[in-house]
Amino acid sequence: MSGTNTLVSAPTWAPTLITSEHRARLARIRLLCLDVDGVLTDGHLYWSESGWWQRFSVRDGIGIKQLQASGVEVALISAGEIKSAMARAESLGIQHAYFGVRDKLARFNELAALLEVAPIETAYVGDELEDLTLLRHVGFSATVPEAVDEVRAAVHYVTRRPAGSGAVREITDLVRTNRT
Repeated sequence: MSGTNTLVSAPTWAPTLITSEHRARLARIRLLCLDVDGVLTDGHLYWSESGWWQRFSVRDGIGIKQLQASGVEVALISAGEIKSAMARAESLGIQHAYFGVRDKLARFNELAALLEVAPIETAYVGDELEDLTLLRHVGFSATVPEAVDEVRAAVHYVTRRPAGSGAVREITDLVRTNRT
């Protein structure tokens, strides 16, 4: 009807404000682990005759390179096995990129032992139920606004930027600027 107001419901999530507790957690970070699908990408898969591919943000890549230059290791731990993600990891010089991972916590524990990094010195960004165990295990956990409700409720931080469009850059900047 003309002239009536339409109520728009508020989102069920709100971006997280950085607290002194977050800063303390971020100050210890030596390793940032990222899921790929729905975090480093927008969560969509695209098909062409050459196969599946994904869309990545240049800004996220710049943030990853800056974080690496600051001395923080970056790793990918993904259940997916899309060639475009593998190529993106290689293009960013990510030495620890794991695809087709069914048990992310086990893979993380192997990587942490290899790098001699404690869970409290690690940040992880994930968006799905399969990420919950690892998100609860690390020193700083984050997700994207599009994540499932259970994940948003479990993490320390929800990004302002969406997946595949600056969410990872937001996290890399937080880690880089809050490290001691």
